Amino acid sequence: MGLKKYMFFSVVFLAVVGVYAFLSVQGEHTVNIEMLKLNVTLPIAAWVILPAAVIVIATVLHILFYGFRNYLQTRAIEKDEESLLTVIKDTLLENNSNRNFKMKELKEIANILSQMKLSSKVEKFDSSNNDINHIITTINEIEDGNYIYDKSLKFNKTGTIATKNLENRINTDVDFAMDVIKKQDTYSKENVKLAFLKVVEDKSMTTIKKLLENIELDKEMLVALLDKDSKNSDFALNEEDLIKYIKTVDFDKEDYINLVKTYKSSMQPDSLMNLCETLSNDKEEAMDAYFYALFEFEMIDKIRELLNAYGAHEFTAYRALIDLKDNGRNYTVDSLSYK
Repeated sequence: MGLKKYMFFSVVFLAVVGVYAFLSVQGEHTVNIEMLKLNVTLPIAAWVILPAAVIVIATVLHILFYGFRNYLQTRAIEKDEESLLTVIKDTLLENNSNRNFKMKELKEIANILSQMKLSSKVEKFDSSNNDINHIITTINEIEDGNYIYDKSLKFNKTGTIATKNLENRINTDVDFAMDVIKKQDTYSKENVKLAFLKVVEDKSMTTIKKLLENIELDKEMLVALLDKDSKNSDFALNEEDLIKYIKTVDFDKEDYINLVKTYKSSMQPDSLMNLCETLSNDKEEAMDAYFYALFEFEMIDKIRELLNAYGAHEFTAYRALIDLKDNGRNYTVDSLSYK
């Protein structure tokens, strides 16, 4: 029975009892309360219904008290549920979550969730919570390689999703990639490298050359630059710049040989020879590349001259190739193992 119905029927009951008592018993009765030095005189009918009225009032107060307590408990559970959803959102956004919980069990669940990485195992996530739906949809789009600009989502700036989103922007917006290079102090080395590779892929050598002065190249970046340069002879890097950039990275023997392969079709033979000779004078690892280039352009006398300056146990592959040529065997340098 609801509180309203209980109060209605209680009033009706008291009224019926009061009327019956008033009609059945006439007169008054006095009660002496010595402690308060008080004499209370009421009609006998009033004394009849007074205990029942007290019980009714006490019952109503009891109901109100426990109803209010249940309301507070229900509200606490609802707030804990809201807090748990917030923890899930923060975890998806890779942010720290400091939420207070009334229920010990939900607090433990929230603690576990905050230490985990959450992801959707279905292609199209759907729940009754629109915020979580939006977050997961955005994460999936970012992981698919799309750049998403959404001010409503506060991803952790150093988290994997925000990092991936920044990489997506660099990979899809070459103008932004150029801006990253120009403001490289505000970005990580990995992002600057990614931006440089994007610019090398999409922009002309004229544009790329303007960015080279203030950027530090690693091997992968330089290889991409050299490949681009070899295909753009009109705006190619000069020999001095090539040597300068090549000396800034740690090329091994194989890298120097690949350098010759990259430029042998686009660079004049004399220029390529000069480049290889200069590099070999500075780096012993570049000597194989010099021999490789000499064999490519059939400069046999120069090869013999250089080999005479080394011991018989050095550069044996090239010595073997010379011997084969002397015996009429037409082998190319790529057919031998020069590692």
